[in-house]
Amino acid sequence: MYNDDVELISSNDARKTTREQVKDSVLATIKPIQNTVATLKGKVFPNAINNMNAEYEASKQNAAKAAADLRNICARLPEPLRAQLDSVNWEEYDFAHNYLPKNLVVGLEEITYSFGESGKQVIQVPKEIPFYSSDNCYSFAQGDDSITIINTLVFRLAAMLPYSSQFTLIDPIKMGQSFPYTKRLPFKRMVDNDVSRVLEEILTDIVRIQNSFLDNNTERLIDVDEEILGNAKFELIVAKDFPQAYDRRSIELLAKIASTGPKAGKMVILDLDSDKALPNGAELSVLFPDLKHIYKNENQLPWNLGKGYRDSVRSTDTINAILDGLSRAKPKETKLGFSDVIEMDPELWWQEDSMEVISAPIGGSGSRKNDIELWFGERNKQPSSHGMLAAMTGAGKSNLYHAFILSLASRYSPEDLQFYLIDGKQGVEFQSYPKLPHARVVSLSTSPQLARSVLQELLDEMNRRNEMFKNLGLSDFISYRKAGSPNGKLPRLMLIIDEYQTIFEDDKTGLGSQLMISIASQSRSAGIHMFVGSQKFTVPGMSQPQATFSNINLRVAMKMSGEEVTSLQEFGSKGKQLIRGCTETGQVVVSHNGGANELPCDTGRVAYIDEQQREQMLEQLSNKWQGTNNTILLDGSEQPEIKDNTQLQTLFTAPQRLSEDEWISYANKPHHFGGLNDNEWYPIERPSVLWLGKEMNIHGQAKVILRRRAHEHMLLVGDSNEARLGMLSYMVAQLPINAQSSQYQVHILDRSIKGSQWCGVLSAANDSVLNNHASFSESFKDFSTHLTSVMAQFEKRQHMDEEEMLLEPSIFLIVNEAQRVKELVKKDNSFGMKAYSDDGGVNLATLLEQGSEYGIHLVLSFDNVRSVTKAFDRNDIESFRHKVALQMSEEDSFRFLKTRDAAKLQADGKKPIYALHIDQMQNRPTKFKPYCYSQDVILHENFEHLSNLYAKWA
Repeated sequence: MYNDDVELISSNDARKTTREQVKDSVLATIKPIQNTVATLKGKVFPNAINNMNAEYEASKQNAAKAAADLRNICARLPEPLRAQLDSVNWEEYDFAHNYLPKNLVVGLEEITYSFGESGKQVIQVPKEIPFYSSDNCYSFAQGDDSITIINTLVFRLAAMLPYSSQFTLIDPIKMGQSFPYTKRLPFKRMVDNDVSRVLEEILTDIVRIQNSFLDNNTERLIDVDEEILGNAKFELIVAKDFPQAYDRRSIELLAKIASTGPKAGKMVILDLDSDKALPNGAELSVLFPDLKHIYKNENQLPWNLGKGYRDSVRSTDTINAILDGLSRAKPKETKLGFSDVIEMDPELWWQEDSMEVISAPIGGSGSRKNDIELWFGERNKQPSSHGMLAAMTGAGKSNLYHAFILSLASRYSPEDLQFYLIDGKQGVEFQSYPKLPHARVVSLSTSPQLARSVLQELLDEMNRRNEMFKNLGLSDFISYRKAGSPNGKLPRLMLIIDEYQTIFEDDKTGLGSQLMISIASQSRSAGIHMFVGSQKFTVPGMSQPQATFSNINLRVAMKMSGEEVTSLQEFGSKGKQLIRGCTETGQVVVSHNGGANELPCDTGRVAYIDEQQREQMLEQLSNKWQGTNNTILLDGSEQPEIKDNTQLQTLFTAPQRLSEDEWISYANKPHHFGGLNDNEWYPIERPSVLWLGKEMNIHGQAKVILRRRAHEHMLLVGDSNEARLGMLSYMVAQLPINAQSSQYQVHILDRSIKGSQWCGVLSAANDSVLNNHASFSESFKDFSTHLTSVMAQFEKRQHMDEEEMLLEPSIFLIVNEAQRVKELVKKDNSFGMKAYSDDGGVNLATLLEQGSEYGIHLVLSFDNVRSVTKAFDRNDIESFRHKVALQMSEEDSFRFLKTRDAAKLQADGKKPIYALHIDQMQNRPTKFKPYCYSQDVILHENFEHLSNLYAKWA
């Protein structure tokens, strides 16, 4: 028993011990848990609840703020992009902006946010469909609200594009009565019974837009740069009651427009009656594969945050307000900037070489801004010899000239390229260009004769170049430049003529046409090109136009009238289609292939350069050029001034008075080198050159050369005092050019009316320039004393041998207003014959007949031919080798000159004044603009100029 009890006790103790150990272990585990629970209950749970509440309140506030921000964003949307058109105050909207409709708002989505006890917020956001960014066309189910749906779409687009939207509203059943507002829309196609014709016009327009704006880089009109896009129209074509009352042809055309139109900015909307079958079993899904229902959610760009609603314009006030606003809208002027086309940094100018080609970016097309260029020369073995421009008034022709000239001038130095710029009658487009270092000749308000002379000058230059090439064994300009320019670098020459019809006016001989043909057919090889423009390609008076046009590769057209485009022969049908699309200023069509259909034309917009930018560029070009600017300015509206006489300027490049041999060299030098082009200059004849004005050509200066030969006298006739007195006073002032004061004598009789503005002009020449070297008389009584002295010298010289006589000074007798010298009037004598009653008249008649051979020259001025005939008979008049006539009647012109040309001198108006010089020995009239007296200031400026020149030789 004992043992068993011991074992039992031991066993119980063990269990007890184990139980205590388990208890202790459990307590040790539970206590931390109890402590943790206590901590959670005391601290963590209350803080978590508080944090959760705070975070909830913060989230609620953030959501409310986000909703408010979204509402504010929607409220700040431009009016045409808001969800509901009826909610906008259109009377206050200015319709001053275009919003290109890649997408179109068709309704709204109402998003509701609930904030529990704080309530809820409702936000309306616009709901859109892909529009001109897609290839879709759209439809909606025909019903009672069809008109409302169409009106909503029309006025949505009109508000978005107030001056760039166009509408074609087809209503075959009600003949347009469904849309009574159509005539008030700014741009619309009027639809008549011939729906197919209207749709064909739209297809033609699609082709024009594709050719004008779109390419592989710019596939959609919506993506064209706005500066190039200009005022191109995005069109909405609505087919009401489709397909009822539409024939198969109209349906097929609509389908074609729906397929090709979206890229060209043409969108089709069908008011679709699904119960009506298409004719001849046609299927809608086949004809219109991209047709989408405009209000189905899957065809829209939804927010998917709320319920969608359709926008509906039901208020006539909204429609009228938008229409009134559209009528006030002024199109925004969009211009492609010149800085987008050329490099504007002068440091980077003149980097191009003109050896093979000269090219000028002038504008851009599509998304590119400088891919429209005009080029001349040879590129990839394709020649471009000459160019021609036609554009109606207001098309932007003048700006194109400026862009072309300055683009070339920025790319090529004056050593590589030079310009001959001719403005037609009343033209002043090129008046800023005399400062351009590239400009060799600038002619403003150019007369026909002067214009032809510029062409003649270029033809002469061509012949000079070709002769030089031939002598060097070279074929043309390119081979000369490749050979290293052995005789010096030659620039390419670019002739630009605005209103080129001037060349053919008053051209009885056809010289202008012949010059054009010669230059067009021959000058490219000499590096000479022309670019001419007018309102038409073919102009009046031009003979054999095809002989010229066949050599003109470059054809440029801008906006023209429909009749002109239809009658064009210079472009093929494809080119004419593009020209019809030039409806805005600056739009241009360019063909380098003679306008042929086989090769595509370039179309786009010419970059605009304003006057300030043009003047700045001219100043920068002038500053960049380190050489001398020798531009010849020919201003057809102004009288010439002697200080601009290039032959005089060349003469006084000599540091001292010329020797006899130097005079011969100068006289023999051609006009284009600044010489007299006179091969009969013999010092033994003591020739005296006196310039009268500017001939009607580039280099010619009107002049007389008085030699010691028979009848070397001069007679000026005409009623223009300012011209006669101007020529006489400048002749007096020029006498020191030919000889020192000891080698000539001058005796002046000025019978100008005392107190008149003409009185004192001749004496001013004597005082200012001759230092009173001349004898000056205002009455014949005083003059007769000098005349008697001259007669004595004449008689003395008659008895001298030739060499002795040649040492005597030349004598000039100058009489102004000779009609007021009564001693010169012949009267009937006792035998019934006309004779002088005064010895003075007899002496002048004697000197007229024989004096010039002995160095005595008469220069007489009369106001009309009748006065001349009172002093001289027909034979006497023929004794004046040099005759200068101003405007006079046909009868007087013929009596005086044996030609009626002097009757037409002022055919275009009283100003500028023209004169006609006839050398009896050559019997060829030369038209010129004489030096005139108009203001004392100008007169004395020119006198001072001459005095300064003479001082160099003193």
